[in-house]
Amino acid sequence: MLGLELSMSETTVSDLAKYWLRIFLPLLFGMLAGHLLFNVRIWINTDEQLNCSETNASKNRFRPTAVRKPRIFCYINTFPENYNTKAIHVQNTWARRCDGFYFTSTVSHPNLSVLVLNLTVPEVRSHLWVKMRKILREVYHVADDYDYFYKADDDTYAFVPNLRQFLAAQDEPSEPVMWGYRWMRLCPGGYFSGGAGYVLTREALKRIVERAIDRHPDCPTTDEDKEDVKMCLCGQAVGVRLEDGRLKNGIDLFYPYSILSSAKTMAQKNMKSLYFGFGGLGPERSVLDFDPSHISFHYTESHEMYIFEFL
Repeated sequence: MLGLELSMSETTVSDLAKYWLRIFLPLLFGMLAGHLLFNVRIWINTDEQLNCSETNASKNRFRPTAVRKPRIFCYINTFPENYNTKAIHVQNTWARRCDGFYFTSTVSHPNLSVLVLNLTVPEVRSHLWVKMRKILREVYHVADDYDYFYKADDDTYAFVPNLRQFLAAQDEPSEPVMWGYRWMRLCPGGYFSGGAGYVLTREALKRIVERAIDRHPDCPTTDEDKEDVKMCLCGQAVGVRLEDGRLKNGIDLFYPYSILSSAKTMAQKNMKSLYFGFGGLGPERSVLDFDPSHISFHYTESHEMYIFEFL
């Protein structure tokens, strides 16, 4: 009897092993093949560029100057306890594609680019608006070196090439504009999700720092955690326009949720809207609304960031 049970157990284990091998071996092969093809393509392109460099150099002297790509500075809010669990993975993945970036916190780290803030209050969420006002004053020092300024959290994943392409088609940096995912609550005209990240033009940044923070009566000084609400209040007080980071078909490019949690919701097939009426288009918007030009996701786990890197 014992031998029969053992044989059945071994058969079950063997069947399970074969089942998982049938699933994962093709996936592994596909990933390896994709990686190989990607690197071969890069090698071929590099070789072609080297062979043509002398010919193209003489031709390019007579061509019109190409349109300059938008220069983007990324500032990522974090906390010391998140350095090794979140921030380091942001730095290893998407942040390095920004034209300049740093994390904002109160303690340096040997392996991270951290803007060390001298705060007069504890570095906790309940003092986040005090922290953000300090951050904006520091970012202001590089305002003339960049065109756009992207604020994100340490659990945000941003597709920077898509962000750059989106901004290239938008208003000039000299226009006072913000973009992001708009929640229609807590602020007249709504506010942009801080977790999905929002973008300031150079002029928007300058107006908020020079004319709003601690200067304009409609720019709050109340010390609390809702920095994204305060940003939109202060921006609107000095004429900054809030524009949705959205395609013409209504698809949002800045997304305030995790892509995996959204996929789980889609699989359940029992919710048409993920936004409960707070999103700019209301409750009729479908949760299937993703696009190859997507810019950001919030609540991204560290291992998911590396998956995005190799998609």
